[in-house]
Amino acid sequence: MGSKIEISIPNKELKEKASAVRQASIRICQASNSKRKEALNLMADSLVTYSREILEANHNDYVISQEKGISQALLSRLKLSEEKFFQGIEGVRKVRDLPDPVGQVQINKRLSEGLILQRKTVPIGVLGVIFESRPDAVIQISSLAIRSGNAAILKGGSEANQTNKAIFNALQYGLNKSSIDENSLCLLTNRKDSMSMLLLEKDINLIIPRGSNEFVKFIQSNTRIPVLG
Repeated sequence: MGSKIEISIPNKELKEKASAVRQASIRICQASNSKRKEALNLMADSLVTYSREILEANHNDYVISQEKGISQALLSRLKLSEEKFFQGIEGVRKVRDLPDPVGQVQINKRLSEGLILQRKTVPIGVLGVIFESRPDAVIQISSLAIRSGNAAILKGGSEANQTNKAIFNALQYGLNKSSIDENSLCLLTNRKDSMSMLLLEKDINLIIPRGSNEFVKFIQSNTRIPVLG
């Protein structure tokens, strides 16, 4: 696998995108619980508004992949039925209604007079998430990132490019109507960028690869960024 994947230095466009996400992460980590919940609500509404375009894009991806002779297992993961899609939207609203994960006090211990040890949950910063051909992962990852006060750079499988773009555009439309910076989410669409992002240790705080054990090990071996395998 390693011999087939080339990791190149990030180009100017990718660096600018990553920098914008980094700046947005500073703002979203300071956003209140109510503002993050409002953003998720608008994102869910936007997915409903653009549901027809998203499902059409998925149909196109499916037909193209079928013509290329992609395995049935991959086609099954790629297929986004209307039922599955609207379950995904409901999932965004469920994430919205979760208790605020930011600022939770997990440890509060008095060590001595005037000295208290506390452990609080805080946003990580910028997440770099590389995932397989499941387009509904864009919805799941984006909603969890915004709810937890994190920004995210996403790269999905090329088989779902049209679907991923359609979903992402709808999510950004919703974000743009909220007080959360739309640059909090960024979608990469080519494999070269997904590998180049492994070198963006100044902008990305955590890489989350979703795939085979071989793929996760490859990511861990080719980046200085912490990897959640």
